Amino acid sequence: MGRPHRPSSRAVIMAAAPLRLHGHLRRNARGFLLEMDDGHVWRLKGAQDFPPLLDTAVIVEARKASSSLLDVLWLGPA
Repeated sequence: MGRPHRPSSRAVIMAAAPLRLHGHLRRNARGFLLEMDDGHVWRLKGAQDFPPLLDTAVIVEARKASSSLLDVLWLGPA
């Protein structure tokens, strides 16, 4: 006889952990940017209109979508 075949439920899901970054919120003609102290500039996808936070220090929680794009989960004052 033997054991009946059962599909394994031990699937491995690879999901990128969110990043928490500090920088200054900037805006250009195409959208919002996060300017880091080391000079790196991230484009922000999903960022809403945050006029009070423009040109101030912010904390961004996001997932890295590409080498220069962050998919924003949360953005607030630093």
